Amino acid sequence: MIGVILCTHSDLADGLQHAVEMIAGKQEHFDSICFYNGDSLEGLEKRLKAVAAVYEAKKMPYCFIVDLYAATPFNTALKIALESGAPVMSGANLPLLLDLLLSREAYEQQDLQEFLCSSMERVQESMQVIDPNQLSA
Repeated sequence: MIGVILCTHSDLADGLQHAVEMIAGKQEHFDSICFYNGDSLEGLEKRLKAVAAVYEAKKMPYCFIVDLYAATPFNTALKIALESGAPVMSGANLPLLLDLLLSREAYEQQDLQEFLCSSMERVQESMQVIDPNQLSA
């Protein structure tokens, strides 16, 4: 089992968490942190560190999932990751979260980076462009 810390701009993290729980039920070891306009970087870092500390106290592997590469949630999570060694994955979306959360029971201390990359590869096919003119009636 791995812990998942989701951090995004505005209400996206809470919205994704609610959508996951609507589909898959309440998830343990899944935290959402929202970064709002006007929030301080120090405040965000403090909130992320507090959640990470819970996993570290349990000696439980965890990862950060953020919405945008190189944006504030990413940069803040990366700062903590450089100290803790927890991986950071950007591009938060519903298929990715569902895959991670529903497959993490099978995680058995293999390389966490590899586990996350495998999940990302599995959900890539969920992103499609459908041309309705090419659909047969």
